[in-house]
Amino acid sequence: QSRLPASTNVDESETIFGKVFDSVEPTQDIVILNTEKGFVPSSIRLKKGLKYMIHVVNVNDKEKNVSFVLDAFGEHHATYFGKITSFRLDPKKEGVYSFQCPETSLEGRLTVINPPAPAVGRVPASEDGR
Repeated sequence: QSRLPASTNVDESETIFGKVFDSVEPTQDIVILNTEKGFVPSSIRLKKGLKYMIHVVNVNDKEKNVSFVLDAFGEHHATYFGKITSFRLDPKKEGVYSFQCPETSLEGRLTVINPPAPAVGRVPASEDGR
């Protein structure tokens, strides 16, 4: 019976663990509900350069099959009552963008901001010395 020694050189990216851990990107999940009265939340703030997973859920009992359109990012999705529709978003440009449901004329706002620069060194607990 032939066995490999414990010290073989195996490329970690070729193992199942390497594939799983290399493919994981840090993301933040955002849930948007499409309700009869509008989107909840109707306004979202994202940071430029970060990765997000957007989950749209249609909970509008009167309009069971509607669209979710985030045109500035090329995202156009059908949403069905009680079902989750998900997509990735990686905003690269600051600005204010709108998302809509064309069938119900509902609209929401997505604002992309530039994240603040990280503080250098130690920052005091309070600025006034208390």
